[in-house]
Amino acid sequence: MNCRVTVIYRQKKRMNNNRCSDRKEGDVKKGRQDIKEGGPPHSLPVMTELSSCVESLLENDPELAEGAVDVLMKAGDKLILPQSDPLDNLRLYREQLMHLKTDHLKKAACGTQQQSTVNTLPVLMASETEVKSNLVSNFERVLVYESPALQEKARQLLPEQRLHELARNTLSSINKDIGEKEKPLDFQDCLLIQLLEWFKNSFFTWFDCPSCPMCHKNMTMVGSLPPTEDDLVWGGSRVEGYACSSCNTSERFARYNHPGKLLETRRGRCGEWANCFTLLCRTLGMDARYVLDFTDHVWTEVYSQSQGRWLHADCCENKLDSPLMYECGWGKKLTYIFAFSKDEVVDVTWRYTSKQKEVMKRRNKCREKWLVSTLLNMNKKRQETYAPTRKNFLELRLVAETAQFLGQNHTVKESEKQGRSSGSLAWRLSRGETQAASVSGYTFHINSSEEMKKEFVVKYSPAQDQYIRLNAEEAIPKGWQSGVNAAKNISRKREADWKMVYLCRTEGSPEGEVSWVFDWSHTNLKVTSALVVFQHTTYEDGCVDWQLCTGDVCVSGPKEGVLELTKDVLERGAKKLELSAVLTKGQGDVAWQHAQLFRQPDSSTEFPFYVRLRFG
Repeated sequence: MNCRVTVIYRQKKRMNNNRCSDRKEGDVKKGRQDIKEGGPPHSLPVMTELSSCVESLLENDPELAEGAVDVLMKAGDKLILPQSDPLDNLRLYREQLMHLKTDHLKKAACGTQQQSTVNTLPVLMASETEVKSNLVSNFERVLVYESPALQEKARQLLPEQRLHELARNTLSSINKDIGEKEKPLDFQDCLLIQLLEWFKNSFFTWFDCPSCPMCHKNMTMVGSLPPTEDDLVWGGSRVEGYACSSCNTSERFARYNHPGKLLETRRGRCGEWANCFTLLCRTLGMDARYVLDFTDHVWTEVYSQSQGRWLHADCCENKLDSPLMYECGWGKKLTYIFAFSKDEVVDVTWRYTSKQKEVMKRRNKCREKWLVSTLLNMNKKRQETYAPTRKNFLELRLVAETAQFLGQNHTVKESEKQGRSSGSLAWRLSRGETQAASVSGYTFHINSSEEMKKEFVVKYSPAQDQYIRLNAEEAIPKGWQSGVNAAKNISRKREADWKMVYLCRTEGSPEGEVSWVFDWSHTNLKVTSALVVFQHTTYEDGCVDWQLCTGDVCVSGPKEGVLELTKDVLERGAKKLELSAVLTKGQGDVAWQHAQLFRQPDSSTEFPFYVRLRFG
C-alpha cells in the first residue's frame, strides 16, 4: 500500500497511549510525502485502523482531521484491502464515514431543535415508514432498466452510430482545452455529452399543457381523471385532465412511470425525462443511477472512469457536472437526495449542497442513524448474491464517494449560478462552449472531381444537421461543427414547442462567431464567381453581421441573405475564401436567441445555407 499515515498513527498510539487527536501535523505531512514518493507497501487491515481514529480526529482536532481526509482523498484509489481481511472491517469503516458527516452537522444544528424525543418519536416513526416505502419502491423500480428486451427496444431508437461518431470527434480534440487541474475525459464522457444534447433537442419533448386540436389554444387543467387499465399497466396511476375554454374539447395526460411506454410517448416533465434518459444510459453500457430529490426534481448520475467519480447529468437542462445549480441557481431548499441503481441506493445529498448545516436543519423526516442503517441493510440485501469481488468493488467505490462528500470543494461555478459561460470541462463541452466542441478546424479543399468540373457546391440543413457536398469524394460527418473552420459560443437550437431549429449563440453569451473556409490553393484554378445563400433571422434588436473575404477583399452580406460576387470584385489570384458571421445584441434573458442562422421547421428538407464557387 502507498499510504503510511495509518502506520504512523498506530505506532504513536502504542508509544504514547494517546487518542488520535494527539498526533502531530508533521506526521500527517510525512504521510503525504510518503504518498507523493510512492512509499513502501504495507499489508495491514487499513480500513480497521482508519475507522478506529477518524471519529476522534473530527471531535478533538478538526484541522488535523481535514489533513487526514486530504491524505485519504489523494490515496483513496490506491488503498488495497488484503484478501485475508474480512469485508466486515470495510463495512464498519464505510458506516463510520457515513455517520461522520451527519453526526458532525447534527451537533451544529441541534441548538435550534431541542424538542422532546418522547413527544416527536411517534410522528418521526410514521414519517420514517413513509421514507422507507419511497426508498424501497424506487430501489425496485430501477431494476427495469436492466431488462434485455427493454434495452433492445431503446437501442432501436438510438442513433448509436451517429452518437459514437460525434463522441469520437469530440474526444479527438478535447486535449486542446484541458486545464492544468482537470483530468482528460474519455470516450464514455464524450458519449454522455452527445446523448444529453440529442435527448433534449431531438428525442424528448417537454409537456406543460396540451394545445387544443380544434382551435389550437392552450388548454386548462381541470383536475385528475381515473386511469384506464392500460394506464395502470405502464405505471400511469396519475392522469391529468385538460379542457379547452373555447370549444370544450377535452384531453388527458397520463403520467406514465415505465420507460418502455416513455420510449413511445417521448414527452413529459422531469420525472418522465429522467426515467427514460437513465434507461438510455444503461442501454449504452453506462453505470447510471436515477436520482430523486425530495424537493420535487429528478435527474441522472453516471459514473465516470476518467474522473473517478459520479457525474451529475440533467437531461431536462442539458447540464453536466453542475451539481450545485439547484441550490445556487434555482434557489432550492434541499433536504434529501437519493441515487438508485441496480446495485445500491445512496444518500447523495451532500454532492448537491454547499450549505450542509442549513440542509441538516431541514432533514426532519427521519433519524440520521436510522437512515444510514436502512440504506446499509437495503444494499446488503440487494448484494447478498453478488460475487465477493463485485461486493468488494462496490464497497470501495462507496467508501471513496463518501470520503468525497467530506472533502469536496464547494466553490460555486458560473454554470451553477445561471448556467452560462463557464464551468468544468465536461460542462463546457456539453454546452458547445469550448474549442473542443465548437471548432473542428475544417477547411473545404477543392477535390479532383470539382477541379475537373470547375465548380464547387456545398449546402447545410439544420433540420437534418447535415452538410451535402456535390461531387464529394467522401461524406462530411454529420453535425454543423463538422464543416466549420472556427466557432465561438455557437450551438444548434431546437424549439420543441415551435418545432423549429437553427444555429444561435449559446445560452447567456453576448456574442457568437462562426466561419467556413474554402481553399483551392493546391490547384491552378481561378475563381470567377461566388454565390452564397445565408438565410438568417433576427428578433428585437438582434444582429447578424456576415461577410465574404478573399485575399484583401471583404464584402458585407445583405440582410436578404444572398450575395453573389463576380470576377470583377473577386481579387485576382485569390486561392482561398472565408465566410464568417458574428451574432450579437438581443433583449432580455433570451437575447442569445434573437439572432439566428438558417432557421427552418425541424421537418424541412430545404437548405438555407448554400455556397457555390465557379472557376475559370
